[in-house]
Amino acid sequence: MKQFFDFFPVMLFVVAYYMSKDMILSTKVLLAASVVQIAVFWLWKRTVEKMHLGTFVVVLVMGSLTIFLDDPIFIVWKPSIVNWSVAAVLLVSLLIKKNLVRKAAEGFLKQTPHLSLNMPETKWAPMCLIWVLYFIALGVINLFVYFTYGEDFWVTFKLVGFTIINIAFFIGQFVYLSRYISEIKPDNNQESQG
Repeated sequence: MKQFFDFFPVMLFVVAYYMSKDMILSTKVLLAASVVQIAVFWLWKRTVEKMHLGTFVVVLVMGSLTIFLDDPIFIVWKPSIVNWSVAAVLLVSLLIKKNLVRKAAEGFLKQTPHLSLNMPETKWAPMCLIWVLYFIALGVINLFVYFTYGEDFWVTFKLVGFTIINIAFFIGQFVYLSRYISEIKPDNNQESQG
C-alpha cells in the first residue's frame, strides 16, 4: 500500500496529462495529489517521511513556478532537482561518515530479525558512491528524455521508464547485498533452557 502512495502524485499527473494534454493543469493535479499524499501519511502514521516532505517542497516550488509563469519547463526540472538533491545528501552523508545507504540497508533488515547483514566495512563507501552516481544519472536522463523526445514521451517515461530503471537498480543492489546476508541460527542452549 505504501508503494501506491509513493507513486500516487506521479500517477495522477500522468493521467491528467493524457486526459488533457495540458501540462499546467497536470501540474495543478500533481500539487493537489502531493498535498493529499502528505495529509494521508500524517493521518495514517502521525509522521511525514523526509523523502515525501523534500519532494513536496520541490513540487511546491517548481509547480508554483510552472503555474504562475505558465511555463512547463519548471515541472520538467523537478525530477532532476529531486534526484540531484538525494545524490548530494548521500554524498554529504558519506563525507561526514554517516553513510545513509548503510543506514537504510540495516534499517530494512531490522524488519527481518532472523537475517544478518555482514558486509565488509570497505564495501559501504563504494556502494554509497554508486547510489550517488545513480541519482545523478537519473537527473541527467530526465532532462535528456524531455529535450530529445518531447513532452508526450517524457510524461510516459516519467512513470514507466523511471519505474523500470528503479526496479532494475534495486534488484541489482539486492543481489549484490544478498551475498552478505545470512540467516541467524537460533541458540540451542537458550531454547533448551527456555
